Amino acid sequence: MNKMEIIEMLAPLGYNCRSGLSRTGFRGITVHNTSNWNKGANAIAHANLLRGSWKSNYTSWHYVIDDTRAVRCIPENEVAWCAGDGRGDGNMKTINIEICDNSDGNILQATENAAELCAQILQRYGVSNASAYLYQHNHWTGKDCPYDIRRGNPCDWNTFVNKVQQKLNGGTSSSGADQIIRVGSKVKFNGVFKINEVIKPNDKYPNGAVGSYATCYGAPCDANDYIPCGPLATCNADGSNPNYNGVLRVGGYWTCDKIFNVVATDLPTKYLKNGVATLEADGVRFRCDCGPLYEVSNN
Repeated sequence: MNKMEIIEMLAPLGYNCRSGLSRTGFRGITVHNTSNWNKGANAIAHANLLRGSWKSNYTSWHYVIDDTRAVRCIPENEVAWCAGDGRGDGNMKTINIEICDNSDGNILQATENAAELCAQILQRYGVSNASAYLYQHNHWTGKDCPYDIRRGNPCDWNTFVNKVQQKLNGGTSSSGADQIIRVGSKVKFNGVFKINEVIKPNDKYPNGAVGSYATCYGAPCDANDYIPCGPLATCNADGSNPNYNGVLRVGGYWTCDKIFNVVATDLPTKYLKNGVATLEADGVRFRCDCGPLYEVSNN
């Protein structure tokens, strides 16, 4: 893999750009060019738009990519308003990525980074045939996008798809994480975890929730980084005396022997090096660092 890094700069929840609406399935990846040729219009600049002047617009994307990095702006399991087809499959069932074409950037490297990112995403969803899961924005609405790729800059669509396929075939799309947890995996928590925060029972968390920094990348960075208390047991620091009827308190410890289904995943980033899995308990979906998880048999 090249030197591209992936970082997370999530758009704020509760604005038009990020409603928090869940994707309804996975049909693949929709590819765009930003068509913003201004100097400095790189991935960080576009991420900042969704945190600033564009946050009230019905416009967003999961990832924006330049010649150095990819920035995740909307979690993969949520809808990004990028494909232009309303509640159609482009918005509701694909992961949307924008490739920067700023005049002071290297579009060849940015496009190569995009192919690497596509391969990583498809690999996690168990896809082996890239062409069946890659879409141009044009496919959904007829818009002339991805503008540059449709003009062969720096390559045409078929070449781009072949680049992604080659990365899938060659196994070069490695994330660097110690394991790859995919959608559909079954996982358990591995270890004993300190309780750093507690949320009292409310409409969202009928049994309350805990924040354990070891399971949410060092500190919560998203509203869904808290774990519902329902499946958790209090225990001693060494894991002894688990009590599933115990009261979870700040400073205490919890363990869990429940098996969870992975309903969504996010790629590793510079700061979230293990990647992120979305699990579900008490009717609530929550995000967790993949590091404390381990896969168990699907049997």
